Amino acid sequence: MTVTNPGCRDDAPESRRLRVQEVSPADYDAFVRQSTPYPLWHLSQWERPLAVYGLKLRRVVVVDANGIRGVLAVVFQQSMLFGRRAVSLPWVDASGLLSTDTDAETRLIEAAVDLIRTNRLSSLILRSSRPVADWQVERDDKLAMELTLNTDPDRVWKGFDPKVRNQVRKGEKSGLTVVTVAGNDVAEFYDVYSQNMRDLGSPPHSREFFQSVKDSFVDEAQIHLARFEGRVVGGGMTIRNGGRLDIPWASSLHEYNRLCVNHALYWHMIRGACVAGCQSFYFGRSTRGSGPHHFKKQWGATEVPLYWYRLDVHGSPQVDNRPPQESFGLAIRLWKKLPVGIARRLGPWLISQLD
Repeated sequence: MTVTNPGCRDDAPESRRLRVQEVSPADYDAFVRQSTPYPLWHLSQWERPLAVYGLKLRRVVVVDANGIRGVLAVVFQQSMLFGRRAVSLPWVDASGLLSTDTDAETRLIEAAVDLIRTNRLSSLILRSSRPVADWQVERDDKLAMELTLNTDPDRVWKGFDPKVRNQVRKGEKSGLTVVTVAGNDVAEFYDVYSQNMRDLGSPPHSREFFQSVKDSFVDEAQIHLARFEGRVVGGGMTIRNGGRLDIPWASSLHEYNRLCVNHALYWHMIRGACVAGCQSFYFGRSTRGSGPHHFKKQWGATEVPLYWYRLDVHGSPQVDNRPPQESFGLAIRLWKKLPVGIARRLGPWLISQLD
């Protein structure tokens, strides 16, 4: 399907004629904030964390005589495995298109396809929280989980399954303490995160990446740590996203699973989100039927569909019919055998090429 642009005909009135134009980051962010209740993953502040990996945030903006009508942030990535592609945005559940109407959306897609064609990229990856046109998604095994909150944490607590409440109590009675860290240092969180990612067989982000996220979102990002006998055994980074609290990164050490570290950690964060007046707690994406999916579902979180698309240089959506991650089994097993120090050095180089 080749994209067309009925809203940009030569005979359209000048006030409605759409064109691609550069705008300032401030104007871009102002449009983002007024266009969605969850602006976090669209904001230009991601320039600094992306720059840690040498990646550049590119803003595609369409305007008419009355101002901005639509925006799209993309990042060019290159790897031997996936080739050269534009992604909106890597490592996040949903960014993608923001527009005032379907004409602006169509013009954005057309401009983005022109961008990948002129830069000799192979594809455009769009990750969206809502469907685009009538396209078939590339992947349908990914979904997000979200828990509705109340300003009274006790009401949320009483809504949990008794098994969840028992596991939280077990964590608290085991001697775990969970705190929200003052200041911007991410070192203790990163130690746990990077070890856990090695144990899972996945490359970790760099410590510099997390430090840049924390420094770029000083008022929104927080570090939460679970300690046992003086050692940090679990941690998470939350980011306030409008009326929602997102938890994009969390980890715990496997050898302490018996203490229900994750349950104690997540209840601390959920309770804090209630007190802060958040309307929901966003657990983030999981693969349908996986362990993380079941962990999030047990809290009473509801499934939120994710719409992931891949367009070729002609603007035609592509569908991947291969079983997800079928070819990564050996790589995962080998990664698990790496010393943590080596995984920390190699991981950021790899993750900069993955979306």
